[in-house]
Amino acid sequence: MTNLDVSSPDRAAVVEHWYRHRTAIENIFRDGKLGAALRHLPSGYLQVNTAWMWGSLLAASIAGWLHQLTALPGPGGRLLGHGIRGGQAMIATLRHRLIRIPARLIRHAGALDLRLPPGYHLLKQILVRLGALPATS
Repeated sequence: MTNLDVSSPDRAAVVEHWYRHRTAIENIFRDGKLGAALRHLPSGYLQVNTAWMWGSLLAASIAGWLHQLTALPGPGGRLLGHGIRGGQAMIATLRHRLIRIPARLIRHAGALDLRLPPGYHLLKQILVRLGALPATS
């Protein structure tokens, strides 16, 4: 950091902004390690480990999209997640509250119905939100 130009207040503000936001990638790596199997690469072959890494980072990206779909607007318009760490949902929490839910798909009165256990309403809310999204062409 000592090599960066902080000779004026404007340049110092830019350096401070960079310094405070540099850790975003570290959060992605932590989520990749703890929630998307990037903790250990399974093979001695570079190509296999590269595919494993890309799959893990893709899972982390999908978790970010799920956070955007599940988050609720809070004060100031900031999205508040369901497994909050600085306002962002972690992969493990999303998996626990959204993906790893025991449910039954039943047919009732000619329509499919998703029966969720008591207390698991987030999945149904998300499916309603997805249905309300505008169709793309």
